[in-house]
Amino acid sequence: MSDDRSARKLTEFGRLRSAGLTAQLPRQDLERRIAAFLRQGNVCVLATCLNDVPRATPIEYYSNGLTLYVAASRGTKIPNLEGNPRISVAIYSRPYTDWTDWYEITGVQLTGEPELLRYDDRPDDYVAALQIYDWRKYRRAMGKGDAEPRKTTIIKINPLRIEFRDLALLRDEYSVLQTWVPDDRQPA
Repeated sequence: MSDDRSARKLTEFGRLRSAGLTAQLPRQDLERRIAAFLRQGNVCVLATCLNDVPRATPIEYYSNGLTLYVAASRGTKIPNLEGNPRISVAIYSRPYTDWTDWYEITGVQLTGEPELLRYDDRPDDYVAALQIYDWRKYRRAMGKGDAEPRKTTIIKINPLRIEFRDLALLRDEYSVLQTWVPDDRQPA
């Protein structure tokens, strides 16, 4: 019987998770946390869709504030975005491995508006995006020189909605799910 009672005893995480916390972070703090989280990694899952055929691709990204940059060849992603400019990105800190490391779980679900930057169409914007996207690492890994690439398309992802999930926020009595939208999309 004592085993049954101890199994029902809430852990600190269980107590906080079931407390129904809904408080949102102040906007500046949320933006700072999201930007810091995006800088920590460089692999996301980029989801596109065309003709009711979804595609989710793990791919390298670089960030500038809340904006993401992805380099893409002329594979499936570009035709999908040309035919359907809806895009979603998922990034997470790491998978949890047991029931004790919950506070280390952080993730982002970003819905955005893609801009396809090509050197021939918008050279200044393309070169500016290359300054953010660390293209030299890839070219060196491929045995190529440091000449700026001109044929790759850079996908600039302007966020329209970011859902930031950080389970450590429970300890500060904030909701684990924080939602960011641009100022011009804030409810009046």
